[in-house]
Amino acid sequence: MPARTRLSIVTPSALKFQGEAELVVAPGAAGDLGALAHHAPMLTTLRTGVVSATIAAGAAGDDQSASRATERIQFAVDGGFMQILPDHVVILTDLALSRDEIDVEAARADLKRAEEALSQKKGADDAHERRDVAWAHARLAITARPL
Repeated sequence: MPARTRLSIVTPSALKFQGEAELVVAPGAAGDLGALAHHAPMLTTLRTGVVSATIAAGAAGDDQSASRATERIQFAVDGGFMQILPDHVVILTDLALSRDEIDVEAARADLKRAEEALSQKKGADDAHERRDVAWAHARLAITARPL
């Protein structure tokens, strides 16, 4: 059985996920990074993107899932922080949405609006528009990918 680490994905309004994960991949500020059990401690900022984790099927609080197959969970996150400890990964973010929480048509409309707003920006002050484009892409990415 592969080693596992506890994973918590937390927003100001909810604990979005808590369970055991074999691998957690997150959009770090300097690039995607992965965390396995027994990882060296670290703290990093996250950019807008997709957090993926390989978990035991039914692992969200299910202690009897050790012998079951694995599954992948994904959340679109709007930046935040990730703390990695040898036995626990904590993701703190203002927004985290699972596939079931995403309205695909609204995300497509948001992407179109954000891309139009970005194309009309002439100066270097386009961080808000770039963030809006990235957030729409993250939401669409997890609805398009098969688990």
